[in-house]
Amino acid sequence: MSGPVVKATGTGLTSGFAEAPNKFTIHSQGLNVSKLAIAFDGPSKPECKMTTQKDGSVDVCFTAPLAGDYKVHIKFEETHITGSPFGVKILGDVKAAVQKVKVSGPALKNGKLNTVNEIIVDAREAGITSGLQVAMEGPSKPEISFKSAEDGTTKVQYKPTSAGAYKLNLKFNNFPLPGSPFNIKVA
Repeated sequence: MSGPVVKATGTGLTSGFAEAPNKFTIHSQGLNVSKLAIAFDGPSKPECKMTTQKDGSVDVCFTAPLAGDYKVHIKFEETHITGSPFGVKILGDVKAAVQKVKVSGPALKNGKLNTVNEIIVDAREAGITSGLQVAMEGPSKPEISFKSAEDGTTKVQYKPTSAGAYKLNLKFNNFPLPGSPFNIKVA
């Protein structure tokens, strides 16, 4: 068969959490997305929402009520796409997983004014690959950015423009990470 090949990518095709949104993207290569079909085999029937993007790709978000091993079947015109069915390990309690996340770096206690300060969030042991939420309160509203490191950790960077006391809130799926909120003194 020649021509465009339908592919699927994203963390939701390998792992995720029960009772939380798990996501992946189907790249339809300009083909008619109405000919796509998704089915799940596993301990429960996930709720699934598909959103077609302007570029023709389809964002899929599913929530499985129960933990366990699932198979995600993705078909185009009644034929499995490459890699389908995908084996997905859905882990249980999100709150318990969040407790395994490690947050480190000197910028957790003391930040430097008008400088990019860096904190390391290590969620590898928890199996969390996305969904980090960050909010910072204080005398100024610092620019905040994320960078995924090659070792699987995430670097959270903030740049305050006023000195003083700040509060950094780090959450995953609305559950605070261990130690959050962090009190940071910027000078």
